[in-house]
Amino acid sequence: MLKKTTVYLSEDDLRLLRKKAAIQDVTVAEAIRISIQTACKPSSKDEQLLWDSLDRIWAKSEALEEEKIQSVVGKAVKEVRGAKKARRRS
Repeated sequence: MLKKTTVYLSEDDLRLLRKKAAIQDVTVAEAIRISIQTACKPSSKDEQLLWDSLDRIWAKSEALEEEKIQSVVGKAVKEVRGAKKARRRS
């Protein structure tokens, strides 16, 4: 299911996006979705671990209020970042 959202782009960014859409023979909206999917893939093992943690948290917390979800996600992010810093210190 697609959700509508608004994004403000500079003229240069919009021009780049239109070129990408034309080259890929898709709509500008589809070019945006493709670009987001490409850009948002985890780029490291640590980032993948964080994404997996978020997926588990979100799966367990579908019935929770948004504030509680944000709190739990914030704690998970701090936990993963703390573990990453500890590994760097070692």
